[in-house]
Amino acid sequence: MGALRDEHHNGWLMPSGSYPAAMYEEPWEGEETLPSVQTGPSKIVSLRPTGFEAARTVGEHIRASVPVVMDLTEMDDAEAKRMVDFASGLIFGTRGGIERIARRVFLLTPADVEVTVIDRPLDDSGFYNQS
Repeated sequence: MGALRDEHHNGWLMPSGSYPAAMYEEPWEGEETLPSVQTGPSKIVSLRPTGFEAARTVGEHIRASVPVVMDLTEMDDAEAKRMVDFASGLIFGTRGGIERIARRVFLLTPADVEVTVIDRPLDDSGFYNQS
């Protein structure tokens, strides 16, 4: 059995409107309030550590719900790998997020921050349209 079609209502049948309204026996206990609107983070911290001793600073910012851009280009390979391992555990433990922005540059976000990633070029040249 297929969907019901009607040529006069954009191709689909409209509801009849004859459904009964919901009836509640008990009155509302109090006034309904909308949840407060959460605003985004007021700042983002950018760090360019040169050694693993900066891991504590990264952790403190994430625990304070402040996103961190972590640029590891100044670190040697072994220290950078150690920092990424630490950041991965930190993000897992706090239910946050981690996104690679560029080679050796990562965005670490706390759990209450949503990141939208657009990972495809907007044209066939391989470049993003920035106009």
